Amino acid sequence: MNLDARTLILTASLMASAPMNLVSAHPTPDSPTSVVQDEDLDNGPNLAKGEGDSQPPKNNRVETKKQRALKTKTTKGSKTQDAELHCLALNIYHEAGAESYLGKQAVAAVTLNRVKSNAFPTSVCGVVKQRNKKSCQFSWVCQRPHAQPEKDSDAWEDALEIAHKTLKGQHQDPTRGALYFHATHVKPDWSRVHKKTTRIGGHIFYKPAKKAA
Repeated sequence: MNLDARTLILTASLMASAPMNLVSAHPTPDSPTSVVQDEDLDNGPNLAKGEGDSQPPKNNRVETKKQRALKTKTTKGSKTQDAELHCLALNIYHEAGAESYLGKQAVAAVTLNRVKSNAFPTSVCGVVKQRNKKSCQFSWVCQRPHAQPEKDSDAWEDALEIAHKTLKGQHQDPTRGALYFHATHVKPDWSRVHKKTTRIGGHIFYKPAKKAA
C-alpha cells in the first residue's frame, strides 16, 4: 500500500470517530454523572418539610410559660371559689333549708358579714367550720358534719343560687348587718348582750351592741 492510500484510510478513521466524542461532552439524564447529581440533591436537608430547624422561636417559649402560669393561677382561683360557694351553699341548706327565699338570703348574709368582721375567720369555709372543743358556730357542723344535701331538691338549688349571688354581691343584706341568729323557739343567754336587728321567718338576728372590731 502506497503512502497516499494510507493517508486516505487514516483520515477516514479520524472523521468516523469525531461524532462520538462530541456526544459524550454533554451528559444525558441517564448518564452516571447525572445520577450522582440527583442523589446528592436528595441527600441534603429538606427545608421545605421543616427538617432544617425544629426549635421554636424563643419568644414563643416565653409566651408558653406565661400562659401556663396564668392557667395555673386561674385553676387555683377557680378551686378556691368553688370551695367557698360550696361551703356557703351547705350552710344555707342546713341552717335555713325550710325557710323562705328571704330567710335563706339572711343566713347567707350573716355568713358573709362574719367573713368581713375581724372577730371571725377571713374565708367562707373558715367561718362555716369554725368550732371550739365544746361547740360549733353553726350547729349542723357538729351534729351532721358529713350530711349531704339532696342534690335535686328545691332547697339545694335555692342554696346554690343564693350562695352564688351573695358572693357576687347581687343580694342586699336583709339582716341589717347581723352577725348572729337563733331559732325563734329558743332564747340563748348570748342574745341578751346583743342588739336585735330583725326577725325573718323562724330566725331572729342580732349584731353586737357595740360595733365589732
